[in-house]
Amino acid sequence: MFALAYRITGNRADAEEIVHDAFVRLHDAEPKDAVRSLKAYLATITARLSLNRLRDQKARRETYVGEWLPEPLVTEDAPAIRAEDVSFAMLVVLERLSPLERVVFVLHNAFDLTFEEIAPVVGRDAAACRKIFSRAREHMREQRPRFAINRDRHRALLRSFAEAARGGNTAGLVALLDENVVLHGDGGGKALALKKPVIGNIAVAQFLAAVTRTLPADASAEVVELNGEPGLVLKVGGQPIVAILVETDGERIYSVYGISNPDKLGGIAAASGPLPV
Repeated sequence: MFALAYRITGNRADAEEIVHDAFVRLHDAEPKDAVRSLKAYLATITARLSLNRLRDQKARRETYVGEWLPEPLVTEDAPAIRAEDVSFAMLVVLERLSPLERVVFVLHNAFDLTFEEIAPVVGRDAAACRKIFSRAREHMREQRPRFAINRDRHRALLRSFAEAARGGNTAGLVALLDENVVLHGDGGGKALALKKPVIGNIAVAQFLAAVTRTLPADASAEVVELNGEPGLVLKVGGQPIVAILVETDGERIYSVYGISNPDKLGGIAAASGPLPV
């Protein structure tokens, strides 16, 4: 249920509230509303609540400062959550779908609900849901992450990236970055962040090296499993100030996501201690 709500909303706190509300509704259900399939009932309620929350989010994001990115999720102590269900790169692509497309796609593709089961959730008939899914699937195919990378290789590249940035090694960063790399940032107007993406390995390397030089002396870097993959968390005074996730083909990094909005770092605050990077 949490994975379903998180995948639809892209927000940990929203997903937790939705799961709580779904169980409250189950508890308050009248005897005449006997639940024949607990799994289907909870999935349906969770999806409906998630769709409503997502529509509210879309309205709020029209006034959001800068780029909106999903909230990173610490998964190293959550064995029940599959990495493919909460992949950050996949969540970023899902953000480009309409709320209706996103819900239909997630319910059918990731949770195997039939179009007949999805229809009452979104207020459409099964035939319309099939068309919505087909349209969403085409969008996902066009923009989905391109590579599945060995975790050790991913971690090694992330460490090299952190070392080059920390040392102000612009040339080293350029060598690690794809020529057309894109750097995305989300500060939500509450923390220093990009207002729009930076494109190109030289521009991104120069920006990262410059920002790293402004960090206080007690800044530390930790490798933490975020959304099922190695991620980098920068902390000052023991508190996370930015979470960094990257997409890579195993040789070069072609996307960098930096989340510094403090509202989206609460789940990382209890992450494990520093690892060498």
